[in-house]
Amino acid sequence: MMSLKGARWLSALAGILGALAAHPEPADAANRMCAFRSGPKGPCTCKTDGDGPGQFSTVARSICERRQPATQKRKEKAAPAAAAAPAPVPVQPKADTAVHQPASQAKDAAPAPPPLPPVEVRTGPSVPAARKPETPPAVAPPAQAQVDAPPPAPRLAPITGSLPAQRKLEAVKARGKLLCGVNPGLLGFSYRTSSGEWAGLDADFCRAVAAAVLGDAGKVEFVPLDAAARFDALKRGAIDLLSRNTTWTMGRDVDMGLEFGGVLYFDGQSFITSEERGLVSAQQLSGAKVCVQSATTTEKNMAYYFGAHRIAAETQTFGSRDELLKAYRNGDCDAYSADRSSLFADRATFEDPAKHAILPEVISKEPLGPAVLQGDAQWTKIVRWTLAGLINAEEVGLERATAAAQTPLEGDALRLVEGAGASGEVLGLDKAWLRRVVAAVGNYGEMFETNVGTTSPLGMNRGINALWKKGGILFAPPMW
Repeated sequence: MMSLKGARWLSALAGILGALAAHPEPADAANRMCAFRSGPKGPCTCKTDGDGPGQFSTVARSICERRQPATQKRKEKAAPAAAAAPAPVPVQPKADTAVHQPASQAKDAAPAPPPLPPVEVRTGPSVPAARKPETPPAVAPPAQAQVDAPPPAPRLAPITGSLPAQRKLEAVKARGKLLCGVNPGLLGFSYRTSSGEWAGLDADFCRAVAAAVLGDAGKVEFVPLDAAARFDALKRGAIDLLSRNTTWTMGRDVDMGLEFGGVLYFDGQSFITSEERGLVSAQQLSGAKVCVQSATTTEKNMAYYFGAHRIAAETQTFGSRDELLKAYRNGDCDAYSADRSSLFADRATFEDPAKHAILPEVISKEPLGPAVLQGDAQWTKIVRWTLAGLINAEEVGLERATAAAQTPLEGDALRLVEGAGASGEVLGLDKAWLRRVVAAVGNYGEMFETNVGTTSPLGMNRGINALWKKGGILFAPPMW
């Protein structure tokens, strides 16, 4: 005989089964404001109990289909979604941003991708929940709406594997040489050797771009520029590329309309003074006459540092680097401030380098890199990926001698050159562009050691400019 407790359990179970028969999807009751927010063929999203403000969950399409008014269903069968009633023009979302539209706007949206499976997915903010009706109104639109409806929202052009012709690449190829702006004389970065040849890290990067674009690293005309004239030369078109120990800042990117191709050298600002003064810290510069070059980030950084640390130093600015160095050599400046790479370069040219001390404080971050004008995506990408290619070449062990040899490449080196070649063709380069670049100037590590490394006159360690997997922060996006 069944116990009283068992009978009650069976009675409760029968009630549940009866409710299930009457309402096949009871979970639907917890879903609110359900709509096809990406068009009638898109996923169905609802507001569920677990959603926060502006969030919606993807649910089974049947929930939105069941909640559509009969008049709306008939319209969708009779006419395409683009011919539906006028509605507020939907805001076009960015390509990588999910923006959901209410059902009343969904019909005017561009065709959406196939429906997603009914997996619960949290989406980003959408139209405020308070303005979304639980169900769309079941009122048919006026007859003239079928004629006067706005056109479908424009669709983004698909990527076809090629870019439109760009002004700068065509101009460089037609001219047959690259106009590259450089420092008039900074040992290790861009300077003339005794034979009149340009040398240095920045100069070699100019050659790398020429090798990529023109097939010959020698097809470069170096244009020496002081700090005050460098940006104007770029804007006037006097140079195609600025590779002149220039710091990448937001102001130069946003306000000046420059586009930086990446970081060629991670630097920082410091001070140099005479060893005989016995200074061991920049904190001891109060009362000293400290000089700096004008029209640089160095001038602003030094003023901020002195103010923040209450260092009562007398400051003086000079319009050119040559004037600054002359004043220091003559004793008119007790110390001067510049990027550490510049200080090492200057000290190497002094009559007795050991008599000059570079103080330990690094008062700024100076990511130095090549710059071009904004508005020419193709040219920007060529410069950016040339730099990335040099860094990646060091990472995979592709060296100058190997790249220049006629023997086939293997392993990651082959993978890098082939990957760069495939994408390079989209930019207007050939398949062998990166191998040719490395054959001309070496990989990044070889360029560094030759120009500013421990075996160069500057004698600098890699430090933070070492590869990311060797203790530094040097990093480039993959190219395969």
